[in-house]
Amino acid sequence: MTDTTLQDVRALFQSERSAVLCTAHADFDGWPYGSIVPYAITDNGSLVVFLSDISEHSKNLQNDPRATVFVADPSVRDSPQTGARHAMLVKARRPEGDEKETAEAQYFARFPEAERMRSAHGFDAWLLDCHRIRWIAGFGGMGWIEGGDWSESAT
Repeated sequence: MTDTTLQDVRALFQSERSAVLCTAHADFDGWPYGSIVPYAITDNGSLVVFLSDISEHSKNLQNDPRATVFVADPSVRDSPQTGARHAMLVKARRPEGDEKETAEAQYFARFPEAERMRSAHGFDAWLLDCHRIRWIAGFGGMGWIEGGDWSESAT
């Protein structure tokens, strides 16, 4: 992996506003469950999502904090295998105290309309800490980025 690869992967995550979040379903023997979620990125490269306590993802992440976040280059929708796509393996957790305030502030800065959802259905911030990323840059370019390399490059 080169610095350019890391920059390209980061650029796609930063340019997109939503991704497919896949969690292991708590009620269906861990079958993968995916849906689109908006996200923000913290200063250290973690993703912030804002989930309702009644959502499938919240229930699933409480049972198993491991998940995958998938983003793809939208400019190649007609031929998706020619473009960049990345799967970030994450460990999810609910931040507390100052970390929670910071995560919420970063999320609401990107999605100000979401702040009014706080009181509805118990919405709360979740941090998705990067464990590893499988990056694919179209045909022929692919590899792994370790979570530590991702976090270090964020600062």
